[in-house]
Amino acid sequence: MPHMPKTPTYYWIDFLCVNQTNIEERNAQVASMADVFKKADGVVVWLGKEDQYTQDALTTMQRISATPEGKWPLVPYTSFYNPEESPLVFATRLTFYNWLGFIVLINRPWFKRAWVIQEIALGKTALVVCGSKVFPWELLAKTLSFVKITRWYHHLRSEKLRHVKELRKQPGIYRQVLKSKLEVGISPLNLNSTRLTASLLAETNGQVVSHSSLRNLLDKHRFAESSDPRDKVYAFLGLANKSLSPFRTQPNALIPDYNLSVQEVYTETATVLMSSYKNLSWLSHVEDASQRQISNLPSWVPDLSVSLQPYPLRYRGPAHWAAAGSRHWRPAVTNMRKGLLRVQGIQLDHIDQTSLLIDESEDPSAGWASIVNLALSLDSPYPDPGATGKTPSRVEVLWRTLTTDIYNHTYPSPPETGLLFIDYILNLQIRHRLTPWSSADEFQPHHSPLSDFIYPNWRKLFELEPLDSQYKLSSYTERLTTVVESMFNGTYSPIGLAQLQHELDQSGGRQRRLFKTRRGFMGTGARSLRVGDEVWVLYRGGLPFVLRPLPNGHYRLVGESFVYGVMHGEALKMGLLREDIVLE
Repeated sequence: MPHMPKTPTYYWIDFLCVNQTNIEERNAQVASMADVFKKADGVVVWLGKEDQYTQDALTTMQRISATPEGKWPLVPYTSFYNPEESPLVFATRLTFYNWLGFIVLINRPWFKRAWVIQEIALGKTALVVCGSKVFPWELLAKTLSFVKITRWYHHLRSEKLRHVKELRKQPGIYRQVLKSKLEVGISPLNLNSTRLTASLLAETNGQVVSHSSLRNLLDKHRFAESSDPRDKVYAFLGLANKSLSPFRTQPNALIPDYNLSVQEVYTETATVLMSSYKNLSWLSHVEDASQRQISNLPSWVPDLSVSLQPYPLRYRGPAHWAAAGSRHWRPAVTNMRKGLLRVQGIQLDHIDQTSLLIDESEDPSAGWASIVNLALSLDSPYPDPGATGKTPSRVEVLWRTLTTDIYNHTYPSPPETGLLFIDYILNLQIRHRLTPWSSADEFQPHHSPLSDFIYPNWRKLFELEPLDSQYKLSSYTERLTTVVESMFNGTYSPIGLAQLQHELDQSGGRQRRLFKTRRGFMGTGARSLRVGDEVWVLYRGGLPFVLRPLPNGHYRLVGESFVYGVMHGEALKMGLLREDIVLE
């Protein structure tokens, strides 16, 4: 490594400096790793050899780092595709090829490793080495901060970029990259933010103190990977602030011990966190059953070895859901360590109808057709257990449930979001039917097929809307005409639809299943939920949860849910009995 110092220098290389086969040594060394990183003069980040994409990545980082950070919040979201919208973006002269190079770089294995988070966060300085290319971490960090602030990381996905006309015609060296599923996901952004937080650490009695709690670290870095699943907990112990929960009340909790099984480590972690915070919010971090890899894990214990998709609903925005009001929960720690979680709550209802997910049918319209059928089965008026006096229509209940009633960080969603939803549905249908016609005049006779051929029940749903509804059929067809004409004359601008698509994605639209209950409530929950599952409002759970009854009277956790109309304690007014149940 010709760029390294010529004088003798000491390097700590985990894999070489820790005897991985000696359990006792490994326990001791892992417990003191944070001290090693804090005392190091610097961290060398070895990404591997450079390749044909590395220069593009470096060009991207150099040019973004040269832009004024104070102007980043003003960069339009859409200027990624239209640089002329922003003088700052236009001046960088960055191409899609440059950004593809950055995507490739950020997908190198180093960025996925759980242990590097502690290394990069605690090291005084960091130098990145990629073959002959050497640059300070700050160059990379600024680019990651830029794409986070501008939300451009949504664009930085090969699956999206492959549709760019320029890249379709001339993919160049990125032909194979564009066929892949590489992206700048949330993982490297959280890695960078953890280092930024660490660089602002407070000092107490000469000791550097992290601002991050263990729960926050486990949550932020759920996407990280480790060869030993237990390290998805142990790799973050040295970073966690010991003056915060759970260590504030349990200072000796979760000491690294590789004699314990993965199941024991994960169950103990869940027990410690939930008993410390005295709430059930950790249940929202349980992934869908189809994703779990660690066998014999209690259903209420998150499998930290796998990434969490979709993300917990409570991170959607400022909703502050409290489905059980301010009711308390007392943890029974002894039972929890045995894999049994005793909880209190009320059984809201049983699921009696579910929708298809998009990937469950070869027909792209089948998923939406099942969603419409579910909406059509709703009673009118919709249940109002909170006696709010509100009478939302079926269409309103549908879009508010699909978006978890949040739009652009606003809760509840403003009424105009419903009109965007209508445009969204029109857009879906038009794109199936637009090709045969070349003008709005030619298209006119085909309004009816557009309305009821692609999704036959949409027309019926709008026909059932109240006369004063903004979603009634006449309003729908008028909007249809306007949208089609604007598409043909080039004035149609679907910017708002991009935001709505983002909201649907963040709500887990492609990974959460819509459902209806016997009492007529509509909700959205885990992919694995099914007819016969029960919806419960658990004390200190925040959201409702879908549970599956077991033959022995206990329950299995299916996942969290959003149920429109019962997110703020309304279910407590229904006269339902409080019950004590056990999850296993």
